[in-house]
Amino acid sequence: MKKLILLQSLLLLASMIYSQHRVAIYDVERPVGSSSMLDNVSSYMVGFYSNDDRFIVIDKANSQLVKDEQDRQKSEEFIDGYIVQQGAQEGFDYLFYPKYFKKDKILTVKVYDVAKGTSIASQSVELKTSLLGLPKELKLKVNRLVDKINSKCFNLRYEIVRCIDKKKKSDAKELLFALGYNQKAREDAEFEIYQMITETVGGKKIERKEVIGMGKIDEVQDENFSVLKVAKGGEAIMTALNNQIKLYGTLKQ
Repeated sequence: MKKLILLQSLLLLASMIYSQHRVAIYDVERPVGSSSMLDNVSSYMVGFYSNDDRFIVIDKANSQLVKDEQDRQKSEEFIDGYIVQQGAQEGFDYLFYPKYFKKDKILTVKVYDVAKGTSIASQSVELKTSLLGLPKELKLKVNRLVDKINSKCFNLRYEIVRCIDKKKKSDAKELLFALGYNQKAREDAEFEIYQMITETVGGKKIERKEVIGMGKIDEVQDENFSVLKVAKGGEAIMTALNNQIKLYGTLKQ
């Protein structure tokens, strides 16, 4: 019996290990004259993924290697291939390459799947700047960008587990939210509460996000869960949960 329990534990551990993504995050590429604060982008991303047990951050890669190749070879396809090649040599599953476009004030992160040998997604966020050219709320913007990457690239969403306060059966007030310290949850952070709707367009099924409410983290309970206090859409949320429709939360844009 003890051997069986030990075997089951080892299998569970192996499953957890092999389900994790091994990622590398490059230093941010930024033009000359842009704020040095942008160098923190990669560090924020490393910190975020290092505290998410679904990922293993192996290292922060050196963007200068890519920059050197860009100076020699202008083809974007060549650069993509070069980045993937570097990742394969180091044993990464995914590579994140952040780049700041000063003219448009846009921060973009390109995600590469090393096994497929291609870029699988690119997500962007606008960075507002002060009169001195310093980016505003940089860490919050990076966290929102990471949230978009997790949803769009890895299909990882933060799920609303259930309603906690059932005093009003028709109106949700407090929700158990599958977001904790491991995912950088913080009190007072505001979230859109949404469901995924499947639309048929031209014979093709396409998912879209439908926001049905708003909430704010009232308490971070532990590594994996928080209490989300509903600020808007309580009735729609309760109806969805009663109908066993999966709901999720994403940082308010």
